[in-house]
Amino acid sequence: MPLSSAQVDIRRVLGLVLALLLLAGVGGGIWYSRRTLTHDRAAALTAAASATVRGLIGSEKDAYFADSRVIAALAKHGLTVHVEKAGSRSIAQSYDPKRYDFGFPSGAPAASELKAAAKASETFVPFYTPIVLASWKPIAGILSANAIVEQRGSDYFVTDLPKLLDLIDRRTRWRDLKNSGAFATNKAVLINSTDVRTSNSTAMYLALASYIVNNQSVVSSQADVDLVMTKVADLFVRQGFQEASSSGPFEDYLALGMGKTPLLVTYESQLIAFWLSHPDKIRGDMVMLYPIPTVYSKHVLVPYTPSGRRVGEALTTDPELQALAREFGFRTGGNEKGPEVWAKRGIAVPDALTDIVDPPSQEWLEKLIASIEQRFK
Repeated sequence: MPLSSAQVDIRRVLGLVLALLLLAGVGGGIWYSRRTLTHDRAAALTAAASATVRGLIGSEKDAYFADSRVIAALAKHGLTVHVEKAGSRSIAQSYDPKRYDFGFPSGAPAASELKAAAKASETFVPFYTPIVLASWKPIAGILSANAIVEQRGSDYFVTDLPKLLDLIDRRTRWRDLKNSGAFATNKAVLINSTDVRTSNSTAMYLALASYIVNNQSVVSSQADVDLVMTKVADLFVRQGFQEASSSGPFEDYLALGMGKTPLLVTYESQLIAFWLSHPDKIRGDMVMLYPIPTVYSKHVLVPYTPSGRRVGEALTTDPELQALAREFGFRTGGNEKGPEVWAKRGIAVPDALTDIVDPPSQEWLEKLIASIEQRFK
């Protein structure tokens, strides 16, 4: 039976409704799929932006990474950083990409070895600090009377390191020095240090001493090692017990004073950080002696993973993290390097040091350390 016109109209309406419903279902499915995909992508990006990162660092940077302001500044970059302490030599020789995302030793030679092991395409140098001798005004006065230390300006001293090493080589005792009344002890003149087998600050002292003994030349051959070793090894063997990291001897220097530690190899950053947090001590008896020549200790971050690279980039480029590094006594790049900031708080240090030597390559520094290690056995 032919359909009436009314029935035809109803079927047309029903067809149109079904078509619309089908289109709505398809459209809803597409919308839901796109919404889910967008949400998943956003979640993936958020997960990628937030990372928990593990690093192996030198002990002198531990307080920096533990500071709540540094933790908060890194969190703005989506980074939660956990660190473990080790000597720079150990960091270079303990490369483990399965446990860590970066290594952060305190010296360029160790960082060079680590970069090669990690096959890292780039490294980051967020901050640096020169090697200094922590001492006391009475000691500086004695050394000044013996033409070894010279006061420049009113706030810091500069050491003629070759003359000082010659005193040590000749087994001179403090009481034998001219005008030694303030410290007329039977103690031998020595520069205290940490263990050269583990500590970067002492490795830099070794670099300086070897340069001077090697006729003002960087050690770069076995002949050079053989030439300098007798005198250089004595600087460390004669000290007796030495601690593994720079924090222990520096605490002894602060707590036990001149009698225990008349001269200590340390980083400028350690003294600056102490004075920044103890401003009442700035005009006390503690002084820094800048060796001439000296060497910079570069804090070089070697990334093993993309997350490690993000940490290096943040530490190097973030103005807040750079300013916080200066709060811990480190010199930085950029327009403000540190000395001009510290001067406003009563701490006068040289804006720039001109007589700087390079340490030996890691190969030759290792040979020097290994030769001294044999003398400890």
